[in-house]
Amino acid sequence: MTDRIPFTRGSRDGPALRTVIHPAAPRPRPPGEHLLRVQRTRWSEDLLIVSAAGEIDLATAGRLEGALWGELPSATVLDLTEVSFLGVAGLRVIESAAARARTERRTTGVVADTRPVLRLLHLFGVEAHIPVYRYLDNAIREVPKALPAPNP
Repeated sequence: MTDRIPFTRGSRDGPALRTVIHPAAPRPRPPGEHLLRVQRTRWSEDLLIVSAAGEIDLATAGRLEGALWGELPSATVLDLTEVSFLGVAGLRVIESAAARARTERRTTGVVADTRPVLRLLHLFGVEAHIPVYRYLDNAIREVPKALPAPNP
């Protein structure tokens, strides 16, 4: 906080001003569970929806990674419509989950409609290998249909 206190003595340029700075103690950052909420919803036997709300950065990306790990169905939709910030650490988690899905012959789709998330996805060219949708209902309808053909 800065207070300007004028001196009673002035110079020929007018009253001299002295700036008093009161150091403020930095506020601690809230724990990761308050910055990012992740929820898994089994939509059908073949479809899992992982919804994230909040900020995905280096401190919170592990929560998202945990939700995308383990036993997964043949199709997964990652809903990022309530994400206000997506950092590179979060992007790595998304790309890693999609790469794992491809090797396991599963599909993954991302739903995003906020500018910060769409911008990062576009800058890194994610839409070239992970389908990105603006609306969850479109992803629910199309991602399970995009399952790769089984190897003969």
